[in-house]
Amino acid sequence: MALKMNQLVKLSDTPKSTILYYIKEGLLPEPQKPKPNVHLYDESFVERIRFIKYLQKNFNASIDQIRTLMQRKDFDISKGYETLLETLDLLMAPPSPKRYDKTELCEAAGIECEDLERYIDMGVLFDRGGGFSDTELEILRILRELERADPDGKLLQTYREHARAVAEAEVDLARRLTRERPGDEETVKALFDATLILKPYLFNMQLFEQYRERMREENSPSPLVEKTPKDPR
Repeated sequence: MALKMNQLVKLSDTPKSTILYYIKEGLLPEPQKPKPNVHLYDESFVERIRFIKYLQKNFNASIDQIRTLMQRKDFDISKGYETLLETLDLLMAPPSPKRYDKTELCEAAGIECEDLERYIDMGVLFDRGGGFSDTELEILRILRELERADPDGKLLQTYREHARAVAEAEVDLARRLTRERPGDEETVKALFDATLILKPYLFNMQLFEQYRERMREENSPSPLVEKTPKDPR
């Protein structure tokens, strides 16, 4: 069933101006125009708009990234979330006005290239193809500061080990479920929601709870400390 603009606005919960912007940027196809001043939109526009908004909210995806994804020959909106499993690298790489090769990144960060290779070998910095972005430059700054604050590297080692363990669990579950439930978009979407929303929530809330617990312990009087009896006089 073809939809009029007011119907599309309501069903997608998206302003008309945003829909027209998506069309202008090539994220949505042009509407059907059976008559002058009559524009009709396919029902698939609703799911497509929801998918675009999901990418923007959860991946902070740029218009260019979304356009690149949707213009892939194998892109099928009916399998939109399943498609994400194969395009994470595209979406997880934030847009950067500058790309760096290894030498340029070392110069920009003010480090020796041996240190860069060490971070890559450690699995705490990644070359996602096509060079490095400003994100990797910022990560290098954080790594250097952390090494000065924690020279033993215990926190970084913990990050690396747990990140890998969580990633392996996520991939194993995703591969199993996509085999057992092929074409189940809700299952794939649930996996992405867990990865993008639930995981950072749990990690951050555990951090806050640890701080609260430690503060309570530090501020609580020790049961081993005997109180000085009051003078009865």
